[in-house]
Amino acid sequence: MRLIDFHTHPYLPHDLAPATWSFIQRISAGVKQHGDRLNDPHYVADVLRADGVDHAVVLAEHCPQTSGNVRTESVLQLCARVPDFFLPFASVDVNTDPDPASLLKRYIDQGVRGLKLYPSYQLYYPNDPRVYPLYEACQSAGIPVLMHIGSSVIPGTRIKYCDPLYLDDVAVDFPALTLVMAHGGRGFWYDVCGFLAAHKPNFYIDVTGLVPGHLLEHFPDMERHSTKFIFGTDWPAMPKSVKFNADAIAALGLSEGAQRRIFYENAARILNLQ
Repeated sequence: MRLIDFHTHPYLPHDLAPATWSFIQRISAGVKQHGDRLNDPHYVADVLRADGVDHAVVLAEHCPQTSGNVRTESVLQLCARVPDFFLPFASVDVNTDPDPASLLKRYIDQGVRGLKLYPSYQLYYPNDPRVYPLYEACQSAGIPVLMHIGSSVIPGTRIKYCDPLYLDDVAVDFPALTLVMAHGGRGFWYDVCGFLAAHKPNFYIDVTGLVPGHLLEHFPDMERHSTKFIFGTDWPAMPKSVKFNADAIAALGLSEGAQRRIFYENAARILNLQ
């Protein structure tokens, strides 16, 4: 089964807050196994390809108030070294960037394939009017927004900002915007995210950060709504491996067609891959 990992992070420990890096070191099997070899994008691509990945989305993380400051420029440079494999996503912050929409448009011109937003790390609600120019830029460019929706244990984050109910405003006000709910409401809001994905034409759930063997407990209609789920892992900041997660999802009993959609086809369509 072909894989697109819709949710990976670059190995840039010096750009992370100390508490964030300490947490990743504790939980990450990938960091423990590969260490500083993860500085080499070609090495990373080979590791992920060995786990069956065709393409990996790489996320910037401009969250200077909490988790760290992995800027989009660093992600663009990294992805340019293996452009047939890595797909860069931007990150901007409405609290600290003086003109976030203009900055995002420059990143779009430089080739980013999407935008990652971190409401609980960047401290705003998803329907904050300051974020609307970012949605407009992504909608106009035809690129997706991947938004952290759910719990986080990173110090300083405020989970209240991730309540998916606020996304209903975004869906109404930006009907052509593609929005992917990363983590699917982890811990509190699985049912709300499932409802939004089922009833909003351009809303999806990325299963990153969830125990893969328990997905049907959180989303019992996953087979019926398999066009709305996307595979992602948070690699390398995850307890096991990409292959472990993919194998666990494959063992859930979903149909072959549903697996193809979840593992590859939904993401390929959203990312406009040939």
